[in-house]
Amino acid sequence: MAVTILRTVRPSPQWQDTLIRLQKGQRVVIDTEETWSPDMQNQIVWCGADGVYNLQAGEGYLLPGANVGVLLARVGDGHPFAAGSRADFRAEGKGILYFAMNEHPQRNCQAGKLLSQVIVFGDFAP
Repeated sequence: MAVTILRTVRPSPQWQDTLIRLQKGQRVVIDTEETWSPDMQNQIVWCGADGVYNLQAGEGYLLPGANVGVLLARVGDGHPFAAGSRADFRAEGKGILYFAMNEHPQRNCQAGKLLSQVIVFGDFAP
């Protein structure tokens, strides 16, 4: 059995509570569409959930080394990962699913939004 939940994600480096509680080993599929814009200071750059193509985030970003503006996810207090436009994973721990934009926390001039479809399966890994 699976449950499908839609969530709007704001373009922010602040972790956003999806109100979706996951159990360890639970399978989750995230499909995301629409566009948003990270704070590029003196320029405007729109991108999808995969972030700005070939522009890696540096120190101080939520996930250095991943694309600037990529959709990030984490379960509970776990490590963030780049979910991008599509992710299919099993929760490494239990907790709430959170989303954020891979952005520098001191930047605050983002725009747009993403719409994520989160499919949570009732099965668990052994």
